[in-house]
Amino acid sequence: MDETPEIPDLRSMALPNKPDCPIKYTFRSLSPSNESLSEAILIVFVNGLGLPQSSWQPTLQLLRADLAGSPPPLPSPSSSTGGDDSYAVAVTAATYDRYGQGLSQPLPPGAKPVSHDMLDAARDLTAFIDGVKSQHLTHLVSCGKPIHLFLVAHSLGVPLARLYAEHHAAEAPISALLVLDSNMANNDFVSLFPDPEDPGFDPGRDLPADTSIEQLQSARAFARAMFHPAAPNGENLDRTALPALLPQSDGPVLLGDDNTGGKLLLQVTGHDPENFAAESLKVWPRGLTERYVQPVWEKYNEGLLCIAGSEPAASGGVVTAPNSGHFIQKNNPRFVADEVVALLRRICRGGS
Repeated sequence: MDETPEIPDLRSMALPNKPDCPIKYTFRSLSPSNESLSEAILIVFVNGLGLPQSSWQPTLQLLRADLAGSPPPLPSPSSSTGGDDSYAVAVTAATYDRYGQGLSQPLPPGAKPVSHDMLDAARDLTAFIDGVKSQHLTHLVSCGKPIHLFLVAHSLGVPLARLYAEHHAAEAPISALLVLDSNMANNDFVSLFPDPEDPGFDPGRDLPADTSIEQLQSARAFARAMFHPAAPNGENLDRTALPALLPQSDGPVLLGDDNTGGKLLLQVTGHDPENFAAESLKVWPRGLTERYVQPVWEKYNEGLLCIAGSEPAASGGVVTAPNSGHFIQKNNPRFVADEVVALLRRICRGGS
């Protein structure tokens, strides 16, 4: 079994909308501390279902080393139009476990709201961001100074970040979003595979060479039990409405903050197909992945390129995380850290 990365400076926060059930989180500065700085970038890491906040610790260690240079490697966003480039912005980071995930306790029975769904989780994310700002960036909040929000989201965390941006970004606009192998929010995962009970099913046409009908049936059963929106999960997070909330990967278009001229800075990354196919061998044959899963996931990721309002060709395309299966931050934290720094630089250049 893999060792769980140690989480330094673990804290508790009671969200105003659920005051009786605190969540566990971390907050830290990634750049040299300087109380005189008049603006900050707040990076919030949003988990998927499979890995808790501890999975971000290797990436955070790399980022702290990357940003510890002297002189500071990042100019203030305010100086991006010709100011003093030696004036650095404070870079801070927060991680958290949702209710029933990692080190956070589950919501107690009878807790409100009765249905803890994706929209409720987006409200929790909003409350968490507000809490981090009020508790740790007080000097900037009280003076009305800029705090540029940067979300790094993995798997189910990506549709959660999209719902936050769609429904709550007026309260705290997003400067940048880093997508790490998004969950396919509009897909139940079972229907990726052909149904051998369907009258039109043709084994000669529909079965990969390495797959039997029994293996296909097993794959569909596994997908239904593990990945279907109605499948139970440790968070008791109701995902059944997710396909209706986000029916398309290419919309809705999400806005950025004033620093980037209202345009969201976006980077979409996906797993390495070779590593993902090998990873999937634990649950179904490689042929099923290559024929029925990988092409659909690639098309979904290409659609995500449009949520910043640009044509896919103008975005630079989906970036493949080398040597990474689905859990990119676990398989290749160096890649994640590099992508974060690249987007940090774009924030500090006002989006260019």
